[in-house]
Amino acid sequence: MAKDLTGRSTGGRLFARTGAAVGLLVVALLVVLVFARPTTVSTGPDQVALHYTGGAFTPTRFGDCVGTSSRAWDGPGDKHFSYPSSQRNYVFGENGDRGGMTFVTKDGIEMAVDGVASFMLNTECQTLRRFHDLIGNRYSAYMDSSDGNGSQGWLNMLAVYVSKPLETAVDRASQNYTYTDLYMDPNVKAQWERDVLDQLPDLVGRQIDGEEEFFTNFSITLQKPVPPESVKAALTAQQEAVAKAKAKEAEADAQVKAAEAQVKVEKAEAQKIQERINVLGRDGYLRQYAIDKGLNPYQPTTSGIIQNRE
Repeated sequence: MAKDLTGRSTGGRLFARTGAAVGLLVVALLVVLVFARPTTVSTGPDQVALHYTGGAFTPTRFGDCVGTSSRAWDGPGDKHFSYPSSQRNYVFGENGDRGGMTFVTKDGIEMAVDGVASFMLNTECQTLRRFHDLIGNRYSAYMDSSDGNGSQGWLNMLAVYVSKPLETAVDRASQNYTYTDLYMDPNVKAQWERDVLDQLPDLVGRQIDGEEEFFTNFSITLQKPVPPESVKAALTAQQEAVAKAKAKEAEADAQVKAAEAQVKVEKAEAQKIQERINVLGRDGYLRQYAIDKGLNPYQPTTSGIIQNRE
């Protein structure tokens, strides 16, 4: 075997070089696998997704929209952002997305209310893309695709674009009603709820740049609003006083009606007696009355016996 000046065989040098080349090739393949592996997205029946193309050396650009219940494979470095396509609920109150809301009534009483606002995100492809570019990406409001739930970024976004307008709508609508009407009259409460819903879409739209309607199909459910405990106690006491007064009034009315009925009975009885007197005469009526009571109206008299003795 031929040897070089160092005494190593030329075959050994060739083997070493080949091994190094293979090692570099393996490293290069690993790098390619890391940076060139495809991306994927899988949407549920109530999800859609936005696909943005991009890579380590290319800018991010919008690709296309992925519909519900779909799986897509895209290029390395591409990104996907999932959003809900079904109705969403924003709950305010105990154990909700935020605490209950407070407002001031027409007569200056602060009240509190819990409820839920329902809506849908407009998932028309170009509208959703603009929503993501303007709002969703800034707040990281896209869904956590691992479980289909909204992210904390989604709630942060709703706190600005739904919660604040909802507070304003509740405040404005409440200026038309007194606290007693809202607390005690279900018809007034229902109208107040409708007033809030009428104002909500426009107030939400004012938060958004442009003409797009990012949120649609609003509905609102408000629980019975409650005043402060001190005011509620006063209302309860007032209601109890009114109930007692009505009970006494009803009792007095019942007594009056009973007396009037008794007078009518007595008048009818007197009229009946007078008619019998008219027929039988006074003595005849008395004798008949005695007979009816089990008495003998024909008792002998001592004066008659004495008079007949001679």
